[in-house]
Amino acid sequence: MKVAAYYNLHKHTFSLQSRDKETYGKVIDHTDHIILKNCKFVVRESGRQKVLKEKKKNVHAFVVGDIIESVYPDNTKKGNGYVKYNPFKAGHFITEEGKRIDSAEVVVLRKGHNNKPLIGAYYK
Repeated sequence: MKVAAYYNLHKHTFSLQSRDKETYGKVIDHTDHIILKNCKFVVRESGRQKVLKEKKKNVHAFVVGDIIESVYPDNTKKGNGYVKYNPFKAGHFITEEGKRIDSAEVVVLRKGHNNKPLIGAYYK
């Protein structure tokens, strides 16, 4: 099942929006941990501009992918590490090295210390 995952600041967990035709955009679940494959990192620029203007966060950045339960990526040929998003620094997700990242083979979303989201990725 394809979902758009984002960190819910009010519930302190990840919200999953359906990307199925019949239920597109509907929040179908909340979770502290999920693994997605064939992922795209999506930032809606209009939402980012609203954050910059109002200095108030809103939902505008997602990881879109297919839910899986286990994964064994071939990380000998790809990069891997944490990725992050900060609307005040860039209009896209970045790797730990500060490089833009738009997609990944596999993404692991989980809550870290102090309920902050951690996004680990296996990417090309």
